[in-house]
Amino acid sequence: MKNVTFYNKKGIKVFIWFILISFIITLMPIPGDSQTKKTLSQMLWERVKKCYSKFVDEDGNGKPDCTIIDDSKNGYLQVSGSYPECGCECTSTVGAYVNKSGEYIFLQSEIFTCSWEKRIYSNKNLNELLPKDFDISTFISQPIKEKINYPIFFLNFEIPRYGTDTKVIIELVPLGLRPDGKGLLCYEYREKEGFSNCKHLSRIADIARSIKDVNTLDNLLKGNFDKISSKDNTVISEAIGNDLSRFKSKNELQQVLNELWQIYSIYQKLEATEVVLGWSKQDSRFFIKEKKGKPAKMTFKDFLINSKWWSPMC
Repeated sequence: MKNVTFYNKKGIKVFIWFILISFIITLMPIPGDSQTKKTLSQMLWERVKKCYSKFVDEDGNGKPDCTIIDDSKNGYLQVSGSYPECGCECTSTVGAYVNKSGEYIFLQSEIFTCSWEKRIYSNKNLNELLPKDFDISTFISQPIKEKINYPIFFLNFEIPRYGTDTKVIIELVPLGLRPDGKGLLCYEYREKEGFSNCKHLSRIADIARSIKDVNTLDNLLKGNFDKISSKDNTVISEAIGNDLSRFKSKNELQQVLNELWQIYSIYQKLEATEVVLGWSKQDSRFFIKEKKGKPAKMTFKDFLINSKWWSPMC
């Protein structure tokens, strides 16, 4: 007798439901599947939204008024422009570097002019991405005896649109703004609410521009006020007063000037102003390819005249 398989109606329904459920499960994306991942373009745009969200459509063309360089295929995006708050400007630049696992490492630069904000950051710990022992000794090899207990240099990264070689430029934090931190280098600074980490010092630049006697600054530094000429004393007296842009006394001016002298002395010790970093995909870390540049020798007076000084923007 031949074998015969019998299917009742209930069995047929169960079988059909099993096929349908199996088909649906097959179509569903699983965690980690490429369909659930964000595209590189989406990830780049998410990172610049703090700056991009500030732009408005003033010309009525349906798009925020700003400049966009969108080269997502090369892992690069930059947005920049001004927005209607005291003519404030911001720029946000982000680049994607790939490691051996195919993971994206983002390096980002942000600038907000009205809050004097500059920032370099990543989705990873910067110290784990930068070369080992990447600190002030990368730029200065001689001993630093000056007593400065806060950052005076900002490391500004030029994020590349093409390739992965990345230029790092060491630049002075605007004089009068004191970032958080204990070392001489920082990757971020901004004025705090109420200007609690800032002091209006730019009248010192006015003094440096206006004095006639070459010995006046030295006499101020040493507290030899009686040796300053009457004409230069008149210039100095304009910087003494009770408002926030002035100094309370010549003694306070002397104290601030001595601190600026120490910053000037450290600046003059720089043996490189630029470092070119290469990217190691294998190590997921930058390495030093080249050092170059050196600040031009200048007098303390020229340093005071040509430096950038903090002042309230709004």
